Amino acid sequence: EENFIFYFNGGDKLSDHEKRWGLRKGGVGYRWHEHDARFDATQNPNEPNRFGWIVEIDPNNPNATPMKRTAMGRGAHEGATVAVTKDNRAVVYMGEDARFEYIYKFVSRDTIKSGGAAVNATLLDHGTLYVAKFNADGKGQWLALTHGQGPLTAANGFADQAEVLIKSRQASDILGATKMDRPEWIDIDKQGWVYATLTN
Repeated sequence: EENFIFYFNGGDKLSDHEKRWGLRKGGVGYRWHEHDARFDATQNPNEPNRFGWIVEIDPNNPNATPMKRTAMGRGAHEGATVAVTKDNRAVVYMGEDARFEYIYKFVSRDTIKSGGAAVNATLLDHGTLYVAKFNADGKGQWLALTHGQGPLTAANGFADQAEVLIKSRQASDILGATKMDRPEWIDIDKQGWVYATLTN
């Protein structure tokens, strides 16, 4: 859900991390924090970090546990579009539906195995998350959000890969990715062109 941060109360003193994710005093009026301390970040400062993840649900098994796919990064996700690369890996394109946020793609480490969902159950648990950078000449590149590469180090506030994924916005900022205006739905045509709609 792209608006998860709206449900949290941030109090008077916000950290840089909380500000970057849009936490604010009182949220936006839902007042959940008045009834459930889970949504009061002044009491539970790490609780907002548990939200903003892609969750995979098995539509064929009503008893299956929904799986949070943290390797795909945290964000105000509007959706996730899945495709298969030429070398048979899963690729997932995601837009972060917030003003001046980013377009991401995740590429699985492992290839898709024959045999259906059961043998590919952990496919989205390992891989590389990228953020898009677009150039003035119409070209662009995908920048890897990988701890230890470039500025994504402990010295810059990223202790490990988990922190890079939790702070995907800050990691994208420091890499110089292109800020977009509410990228939402993404689709891929038959020729492999990727299209993104921007709400604003």
